[in-house]
Amino acid sequence: MTTETTLLKTPQIFNLVPSQGACSVITNEWFIRDGYSPMAAGFAPLINGERTFKALANAIKGANKSINIAIWGFQASMYFTRVGTEKGSERIGELLKDAAERGVTVRLLVWFSELGNRFDPQFPGWDAYSTTRTDKNIFGEYVDGYGAQGKRVSYETKKDYEYDKKWHFDVKHQNIGLDKKTGQKKLFVACRAFNWGDDRASAQAQLKENSFKTSGIHEFLLSNFPTHHQKFVIIDYEEPKDAVGFIMGHNMVSGYWDNDAHNGVHKETYIGRDGDRPWQDISSCVCGGVLADLYHSFEEAWAKDVSTDYELSQGLSITAEDHKLNLARMEALNKKLELDSQFPLQPTMGQICRTQPQQKKFEVEEVYNNAVALARNYIYMENQYFRYPPLAKKLKKAVEERRKAGCKDTLYLFVVTNTTALKEMKVGSFNTYQMLNELERPDLAPNFHRKSKGLSKEAEVKEKKIEGLETVICTLVSPNPDITQKSLWQPTYVHSKVLMVDDVFMTIGSSNINYRSMRFDSELNINLQDSDSVGFIKSMREFLWRLHSGEVKGDIKDIFESWVSIIGINRANEIAKPPKKPICSLIQFLDENKSWSKKE
Repeated sequence: MTTETTLLKTPQIFNLVPSQGACSVITNEWFIRDGYSPMAAGFAPLINGERTFKALANAIKGANKSINIAIWGFQASMYFTRVGTEKGSERIGELLKDAAERGVTVRLLVWFSELGNRFDPQFPGWDAYSTTRTDKNIFGEYVDGYGAQGKRVSYETKKDYEYDKKWHFDVKHQNIGLDKKTGQKKLFVACRAFNWGDDRASAQAQLKENSFKTSGIHEFLLSNFPTHHQKFVIIDYEEPKDAVGFIMGHNMVSGYWDNDAHNGVHKETYIGRDGDRPWQDISSCVCGGVLADLYHSFEEAWAKDVSTDYELSQGLSITAEDHKLNLARMEALNKKLELDSQFPLQPTMGQICRTQPQQKKFEVEEVYNNAVALARNYIYMENQYFRYPPLAKKLKKAVEERRKAGCKDTLYLFVVTNTTALKEMKVGSFNTYQMLNELERPDLAPNFHRKSKGLSKEAEVKEKKIEGLETVICTLVSPNPDITQKSLWQPTYVHSKVLMVDDVFMTIGSSNINYRSMRFDSELNINLQDSDSVGFIKSMREFLWRLHSGEVKGDIKDIFESWVSIIGINRANEIAKPPKKPICSLIQFLDENKSWSKKE
């Protein structure tokens, strides 16, 4: 039997053999056909930094053979574990140094660019060098110190930045990271960058092909400065019984550490959240055959950006079959990594997907397009950005075609993203408006709508209903604000990159909902289908929604109505005289800016 739909690029084909069974189960084709193959995997969500970095620290401490890290941001002084005392907490720099010195090969590949380092440093201490300082110690002697190409992160303490510089200097000069038994170098740190040839030519071709509205400076930045945004870790790939991987939303920078409380009060670096704001983020832990594709991606990146590594390339001979999902191994990893009992590794079907413009791979975009086309009940997007208008067009078209086909059920779209009131989120706000406009929600950016339509400043702007689609678009505030601040309405920064559909499909990883992630930057996600009895997507969704809204009751329609009610109450509390505290984190997205940026 073959079914075709205009919403899919390829037909779905099902081969039914009645003689071999009394029942055949047919599901939608959630996985994409090109790229890596879907395979059995173990998956555990790591919601917020406390869970993520604890699991990573345990994996690094338990490593025996290798640790391979590809990341967008890295701060050696970051405390991965925070137990309230400086002595008992663990820095990532120390964890990697200790692993190397017990004979584990550590490869760290970090994105770095001069432009990014200037405006948004994420690799403090990189390329450190020795220098004589102008200040003196208590004996009147000039003190030797370190300079570095990698600039200090804005909220980082001077002490931590000094650690970063010394760590990188010591790695470069082999003062640390040598196998204590053999004296062999085991700690390798390299930066990852696009070159001025093929990589930028690819970006310029994408800009021409997509021809979206942008400013001149934005066009220059997109075409000349795409980034490597992939974030993943593979540990002990050479030993399948111990191998584990991490697909990250988080970067390894201190401000990404937070817990579910999203407390507005700033803490010391070894105690709690030390970034400049509460931080909502999600990573994941994986095992099984998908590790082979993660390893291939890392080997490919290391060979391209650093050099061919014989030992690393030898690992390619270990296959997905060697890493075939084994329930006993999975349970052993749950204990070894001390994963949250609510979210242990569970068996599912997984598929690694990427955006890799140089190889003309735009798999993440294909996954999103396919998912919104197949949605029947709800779509949930929790993402740092909400500014890729082509996706909104796809969703709108899918809903229209459903109605034409006779489907009368309502599709519910839930979105949690960042407020454009944040200075850094105002960049790209033009595309956010375009996305809202496609979804007939000009009421959420009323000033832009009035200006673009030539309306008066007092003109009322209302939501325009799309038949068959209900939308609620939100952002987050701290549920535990710092009462010493002027306002109790303190934004929680949303850095998550997750899409859930109908409790059946999810994609999660490094990919944002914007032009960069879909077309220009390198990205890596894992797609997951949960169509059996495990039900981990539903439990994860309910956990997130309870975290944001305080409750999850009834069916999807009931929850939608609850969200609408909650954001209404919170809006009233926010504008009250005097303002009242939020009843939960969830508030309505509302762009009240009077100017907008086309940058991405």
